[in-house]
Amino acid sequence: MTSRKKPIDAASRTRALPANPAAPPVRSAARRSATSFQDRLRRIDWQDLELFLDVAEAGSLRAGAAKTGHAVGTIRRRLARIEDKLGDIIAHRDPAGLQLTSSGDRLLNVAREMRRSRQFLEQEQTASGTRDCVRIAVTEGLGTYWLMPRLVDFQNANPEIDVVLHCDMQRSDVAGGECDIAIQLEHPSEGNTTICRRLGCLHLMPFASERYLSDAGMPRSVDDWPRHRLVWQEADQVASHLLPYFLGTTDIDGLIGIRTNSSSAHFRAIASGGGIGILPTYARAVSRRVKPLDINLQLRREILCVINPAREAVPEVRLALAWLQQCFSGELYPWFRDQFVHPSDFEDILSSQKVISLFEGFIDAMNADET
Repeated sequence: MTSRKKPIDAASRTRALPANPAAPPVRSAARRSATSFQDRLRRIDWQDLELFLDVAEAGSLRAGAAKTGHAVGTIRRRLARIEDKLGDIIAHRDPAGLQLTSSGDRLLNVAREMRRSRQFLEQEQTASGTRDCVRIAVTEGLGTYWLMPRLVDFQNANPEIDVVLHCDMQRSDVAGGECDIAIQLEHPSEGNTTICRRLGCLHLMPFASERYLSDAGMPRSVDDWPRHRLVWQEADQVASHLLPYFLGTTDIDGLIGIRTNSSSAHFRAIASGGGIGILPTYARAVSRRVKPLDINLQLRREILCVINPAREAVPEVRLALAWLQQCFSGELYPWFRDQFVHPSDFEDILSSQKVISLFEGFIDAMNADET
């Protein structure tokens, strides 16, 4: 990761953040000197201050909107409210992204300290309870098809731990305390205070069902796309910008028959004969109803483990981290290795009980290709 701020759109490069056209952008020195910084700080709502922290760490309004789920206009209004109560400008926007003023830097330090204090209190409250809880956020496909089948074994081995598994393609705010651990496919935003570790790799390639291929024929290369129906997932952490690379053209109108934001629906559409789609290679371990297509198209994504530093040393979290490392071990599961392993080479390990048992209820019978 680099320390360079994320750029923002050209339309907002020169405007102060945020500006109220009815009021002067710079507060008077007399007003600032009338009260101390601490006194003015007490006027600021904590939720506004926490939003400022998220946006500042994201590096731009657009990145902050993506991180927090708030509209850019909402962020502008709430940051303007902070400036009005603080009596000073806290940030400007330029081609390099969001640039904090000296007051903004000071406010950022305060916001970080308040967040750390809140997380400490939450830990104290958890410690005083009767049961411990580990909160894990994970992308929908990895959570549904890979971690959930193994979670029962983890809890059976650690009955004193409750696990909250949140499956969503949108990245969780780990630094803000939404979860203890997040398994994601994109690095945390610049300036993020979390700990990020690499667990393994996710390899992806085109898949289709035998039912679809028997009707539409087998594609030989990406040049055959116009003669086929395609299924595409549009969601956070999906490399949608690579779609022209997948298709071999920037003219994609009419090529995609089904679009969905859900990993489960995307998988189901392909397995049901809806068309050709990009799936992780371990999809073959989940269902024999999807068949890998050898058309020289592969993609590799890093699987990242993002940890809240305030929770890293908690024994229950450490146990969960060790479990997750084993879940994504390339030695145990070849589809998570750094090097691409073709699904046809999974057969030996798929026949072992330690893998088959993971997919009871998901995996099809060994002869399910006959659909």
